[in-house]
Amino acid sequence: MGEGGDATKALDVTERFPENGTLVDITAWRVPGSDRYPDGVRYSMQYGRIEGGTIVRYDNFPDHPGASRHHKHTETGSVEDIEFPGLLPLFRRFKQEVRNHGEHWP
Repeated sequence: MGEGGDATKALDVTERFPENGTLVDITAWRVPGSDRYPDGVRYSMQYGRIEGGTIVRYDNFPDHPGASRHHKHTETGSVEDIEFPGLLPLFRRFKQEVRNHGEHWP
């Protein structure tokens, strides 16, 4: 992970939807605040196809030129800036977006 020994896992969720050939894969870490992760969290919330391919992904990896720290990748390949209201509210938003794609995810 490259964050030293101070990182702690905050979310670790994998859910498969075989009837649609899709899956959710979420990881989030609490990390020391830094220039790279000033909010003290590093996350990726991926909804995509089991065989590969993004449908929706939220992440805060700072390697996307022109995108804000918190952003969303879409199926078309675009990257959109998003607000970061905190890890749990963002998780709820992501979960609703997966449901809006037709998945039955409690």
